[in-house]
Amino acid sequence: MKKITTRWIVLFLLFSFPIFANAQYYHRLAATDFEGSPPRGTNFLAYTHCSVTYNYQVTQYNNRYDVDFDVQIDLNKDKSYIRLNEVKDLDMLHHVLMHEQGHYNIAYLLKCELAKVFKSHRYTANYQNEITTLFTQVNDKYQHLNDEYERQTEHMQNDANQEKWNAWFSRAIDNTPVRAYAER
Repeated sequence: MKKITTRWIVLFLLFSFPIFANAQYYHRLAATDFEGSPPRGTNFLAYTHCSVTYNYQVTQYNNRYDVDFDVQIDLNKDKSYIRLNEVKDLDMLHHVLMHEQGHYNIAYLLKCELAKVFKSHRYTANYQNEITTLFTQVNDKYQHLNDEYERQTEHMQNDANQEKWNAWFSRAIDNTPVRAYAER
């Protein structure tokens, strides 16, 4: 048995719109998750900055490569913000947080699917390229989903579509095999 050195890869996912939360478990966003200040020149009412990171260790048995992954999601509170001075009341804050939760949900689903895809793939000696390809495929899917979410909700302005997305997120999160994949 030959052990291949541990390789760390850090991928930062920056959604120009709200998103993520801390660590391995699903997180319900709160106003206290937004500690950052809006950068000059940006007009977004809120922004969530998240990172999905993973590392892996490869073990080679003959011509077989076993790759063990650790996929994590982190909310970067110091880079996430809500312009509280523009939030008129608690009802508006609730709507902002609900919309931001949608971005977090997309990132959380990305993290869970990425862990599942990484775990189920059979790797070859070309495992580094395979991992990059798998990440790109899953990430592209969720970047498109995030864009579609913003387009359909009109940046939280379309309440009817926001409610449809909230229901979809609820079903999608409920059907995520959290224990099997999110904790790996």
